[in-house]
Amino acid sequence: MLALAEGLSAEQLATPVPALPAWTVQQTYAHLAGLCADVPAERVTPPADDTVTARQVAERADLDITRICAAWREDTPALLRVFATRTRARYSLPAVDVWHHENDVRGALGMEAQPEGADELAAFIIGGMARTWSPDLPGVRVVATDTGQEWNFGERADLEWSATAFELVRAVTGRRSTAQMRAMDWNGDPEAVLGHLSRFPTPETDLRV
Repeated sequence: MLALAEGLSAEQLATPVPALPAWTVQQTYAHLAGLCADVPAERVTPPADDTVTARQVAERADLDITRICAAWREDTPALLRVFATRTRARYSLPAVDVWHHENDVRGALGMEAQPEGADELAAFIIGGMARTWSPDLPGVRVVATDTGQEWNFGERADLEWSATAFELVRAVTGRRSTAQMRAMDWNGDPEAVLGHLSRFPTPETDLRV
């Protein structure tokens, strides 16, 4: 993302990011720089709520993209030390944020997706969902068609949901509309589970990346 920022025009930096809460591309960078500063300083324990992320953006409203990225670079070693020393899964969430927000920005700017690492994100996020799936819901066998990964939501395989690891991860983190999720490859009728497959609210309109 830091390399990407170097080539962005003022118009691109001011582009709204549809996957995010009314942020522009530059405000997305401000949030990530803030997260990188806040977590090592113990101002934030991941995940950050909406109040925290709004503060992160507001605190950097007067900085240009060069200064935002310079601060992000400066704070990164401390965040990497957090990754290396904190064993609770929640301390991996800033890395999840960076991966998703890069693709959010790329989608907003009409660029191609960056899918590298989707298999690791899928193992982390979808694996966690499999462990907490409600027994009151139909069971779902989830298959990543490109990586061969599989997860069982519940003890029964009432349904099967297949997509690439990238598409699955984007779907379960609020980056695919209900219509997009319904249109994926399903064996069985997914209506009873569609509202339970995303950790975040689903967008009202389709997202491209």
